[in-house]
Amino acid sequence: MNKDLQKINLSLVSHTNVGKTTLARTLLGRDIGEVGDRSHVTIEPEDYVLLRSPDDNELILWDTPGFGDSVRLSNRLKGRSNPIGWFTSEIWDRIADKSLWLNQKAIKHVKDRSNVILYLLNASESPDSVPYVKAEMEILSWINKPVIVLLNQMGELRPPEEEQADVQLWRDFLRGYSFIKAVLPLDAFARCWVQEYELWKAIENCLTDREKPAFASLKSTLIRQKQAIYSSSVEAMANYLAKVSNDKEIMASQTLIDRLKAIGRTLGFIKKDLDGAQKDAQVALSTRAADWLCNLTQRLVTINGLEGKGVKAEILRRLKSDWDTRENIDPTAGALLGAVAGGAVTGIAADIATGGLTFGMGTLGGAIAGALGGAGAAAAYNVTKGSKDNLITWSASAIDGFIIETVLLYMAVAHFGRGRGQWEASESPAFWQKLTEDVLKEQNFDYKKIRENAHDADQLRGEFSKLFDKMLREIFKRLYDVTI
Repeated sequence: MNKDLQKINLSLVSHTNVGKTTLARTLLGRDIGEVGDRSHVTIEPEDYVLLRSPDDNELILWDTPGFGDSVRLSNRLKGRSNPIGWFTSEIWDRIADKSLWLNQKAIKHVKDRSNVILYLLNASESPDSVPYVKAEMEILSWINKPVIVLLNQMGELRPPEEEQADVQLWRDFLRGYSFIKAVLPLDAFARCWVQEYELWKAIENCLTDREKPAFASLKSTLIRQKQAIYSSSVEAMANYLAKVSNDKEIMASQTLIDRLKAIGRTLGFIKKDLDGAQKDAQVALSTRAADWLCNLTQRLVTINGLEGKGVKAEILRRLKSDWDTRENIDPTAGALLGAVAGGAVTGIAADIATGGLTFGMGTLGGAIAGALGGAGAAAAYNVTKGSKDNLITWSASAIDGFIIETVLLYMAVAHFGRGRGQWEASESPAFWQKLTEDVLKEQNFDYKKIRENAHDADQLRGEFSKLFDKMLREIFKRLYDVTI
């Protein structure tokens, strides 16, 4: 194969200040160029190796200057075929309008070097309200290369059907331009990595038969890299859940009076805080869970090529000052009233008394607003009587809550584009929560049964790993119609 054919050149172009460099950072997974809220931040084309395969094929991403005065630029390009137009473009503009001259120089570079053009559009604007788009379609027609339109600035994450309605609006608007081969949503701030799979498919469809073998090698390399990151993320999530589900605290032995009080609290006869031993045990469990959640957040941020401190300080600060305790009726408590009436309470209370703990933490990043954040997850505890000690552990319902919130945490990280800057926790959209709950329910995950059959921590981690993998694959399928 000719050495030149081992390089596939992608040129990222758009109107000025639409977010090319921001998207380039997200796709590259590293900080490049300069990002600023002003026109013409990038003044000359800059090339970056997006991917290199083991056989030395390279996928090159070019970040180019944004189109400024698109109408004048289009007219200049049309006139280059005659001597006066050439003189105006090459000589006069270099002196009198350097910005326009740099634009023309960049466009000529794109025409000469690009295999595929990635044209970025601001999707927050309606097609009819952006007059420069028509002029830029003429520019792209002059370049005469296949174009993939990427919709940036999509706004808040929305259910798939709502997002697709906006995408279809732009597809219909651009339908008449034969050089446009695909219109895809790819928000620089909130794209999910699985959406890039559709981008690579679209690029492959734009290439010639001579270029496709090199790209096939690059695509295989990319998929391996993405799958390795995904697998590491699932492993980190499974390790976290195995730790939480195995955690326990020993409680001081209870006297008969303590047991009767616990029963009274469970049934609502006694309005009193938990006894010191149980309260201390719950705080210890919750503190460790919060700490492990912070560690998981940091681990996922690092694995997925982001930067930031996670949410550790925020969680621990709120943990100390913003929580309350309450007691919930155990599933077996329905039969308890009869037992109390009959006096058959000795030795029973420690086995059936339960406590619950919630944290009014508000939004700690969308992904952690359940098991440790309040609404949605049942952060309940089981108190069981062992051979020598009373142990307090997380209940099965609480584990379900942790599973849901762990998936939401991963989703938040997976949708956080590198171009957005330092990782920041944010509210998870409501439809994520509902979808995750539905998918978990469909898995028929029986934690009690799995816990009983798990011989060691490795087996338990394996069960959680399989669960997270199945759930995420199904979620990605429903959100983006992508199979990973």
